[in-house]
Amino acid sequence: MKKKYVPYYRVSTEKQGKSGLGLEAQKAIIKHFIKEDEIVKEFTEVVSGKIKDRKELTKAIEFCKKNGYTLAVAKIDRLSRKTEHALFYFEELDQRLFSCDIPTNLDKFVLTLFMAIADREAELISIRTKQALASKKAQGITLGKPENLTHEGREKGWEAIRTKAAENPNNKRAALLICEYKKQGMTLQDISEKMNDGGFKTSTGGKFHKTSVSRIYKRYCLQKGKLSDANIN
Repeated sequence: MKKKYVPYYRVSTEKQGKSGLGLEAQKAIIKHFIKEDEIVKEFTEVVSGKIKDRKELTKAIEFCKKNGYTLAVAKIDRLSRKTEHALFYFEELDQRLFSCDIPTNLDKFVLTLFMAIADREAELISIRTKQALASKKAQGITLGKPENLTHEGREKGWEAIRTKAAENPNNKRAALLICEYKKQGMTLQDISEKMNDGGFKTSTGGKFHKTSVSRIYKRYCLQKGKLSDANIN
């Protein structure tokens, strides 16, 4: 009986998924190694390779398990960038896994070896990327996406930062006390000292200062209409 394959394609960003960057290359590689009539169904996902829980991959694996098909990937790091995750999927598939970049039959030893190489490659890419960015920055080149350098892009960035700060549990707990201390007429300096003495930490794990207390006070107390900022000091 001819073996049947279920290709799984993965790209890390939504932009790559929409543009076909990386995705078309994976499909071309799969079609080079596997005949068209051997492919039963394809699954595509936009997610980081470091994440274990992936909906489309789970569907692909379940589909293979149910029908006895072999999961196929163009490159082993498309399956995962973590060795333990790859080995888990390998066992789930009862070893029915084919990767176009591994020119031999897969077993645990071979898979672990190639995953170690993929992990090292990812580490080197990260190092080279950081070095390249540092070099460009030293040359005075403006970094970042052009669309993020517009007024609208900057506003979106600040809004994301504000939202993250507002949802931070440390900030929420600290805000309750800060609002109460201000009601009692305490100054920002007094409050910051009080918070530090009580063992409270900022959202980044640092100590409180007048500026951080003022920021939380304005965000949590004033914006909710609890107090007036006429006497902030």
